[in-house]
Amino acid sequence: MSSPLSRRLFVASASAALVSAQERVTQPAVSEEACPLEVVAPAALDGYLGQAVLRKPPGPGPFPAILWIHGGLTKIPVTALQNIARTGPNPLRFLAAGYVVIVPTYRSRDVDPQSRVSFEDCLGAVKHLRSLRYVDAKSIVPIGCSGGGDLALEIAAATDVCAIVAEEPASLLMAGILNTKSPKQGERYTPRDASPILENPKEFYTPEYQKLLRSKISRIQRPILIIQGDDERRGPSVNHFNEQVLVPELRGAGKSLEVKTYPGEQHCFCMIGRESRPGNVLKAFRDMDGFCRRHIATKPKPLDSGLVKQVEL
Repeated sequence: MSSPLSRRLFVASASAALVSAQERVTQPAVSEEACPLEVVAPAALDGYLGQAVLRKPPGPGPFPAILWIHGGLTKIPVTALQNIARTGPNPLRFLAAGYVVIVPTYRSRDVDPQSRVSFEDCLGAVKHLRSLRYVDAKSIVPIGCSGGGDLALEIAAATDVCAIVAEEPASLLMAGILNTKSPKQGERYTPRDASPILENPKEFYTPEYQKLLRSKISRIQRPILIIQGDDERRGPSVNHFNEQVLVPELRGAGKSLEVKTYPGEQHCFCMIGRESRPGNVLKAFRDMDGFCRRHIATKPKPLDSGLVKQVEL
């Protein structure tokens, strides 16, 4: 008899195949005249002015908002943020569906993975959204992958958002396990330096880190959606850590949690978009959008069709 996990993977795989088989997979190109790319400077608590690119639907709102947080440990250029806001399949789908989309970057934490500056910059982006008259402050959803997924969860532990989407979150950061005591291969920390932790999560998840992670989880009050691929050909992934540590801790704490797996997909497939199977990226958007709509107070209204051109992938 097949296991429940095997059956879920089969259903997910069949569903993604159905998307590809029954429809052309396209992504929207949204008019920049109607929805311009605005470079903004969200202020962190320490006064640091960050960088983010914001796009909004036409009109006064109110609109729900998506905070789209890139992965990694380091700041990326504003040109990269603009490229995400201009061509990223799923950020554009959210915009076309009627959400405000803000794409921030953050100060690097590759010298000290436990530095709070990356988190403070993302929290500053949330506060910036709340300050906008056209954004419903009760309908903000942080979405991030890997290091960005960790930051999305950290935001939810620090302030009240309406839901959280974390794609393969690097929760070993949230747990405090990757820190300046961890060996590193170069002058600065990179995701590669987490490999020993990912290979043996429970060995590293000592009572000290259990206390820290559980304290943060206890402060998360809103529903969480975790999305992930299952391609581990490059070695143990953050999914391995999450399966053994994060997911059991969230469920043990009674948090509202959904986990969706997309067979054959690489790390951050939903965030990257173009390097993945287009049908799976589209399905992930539909899953995220459906999840968001269940929890946001202000529902999005699709942009006028004259402002959106569907581009075949």
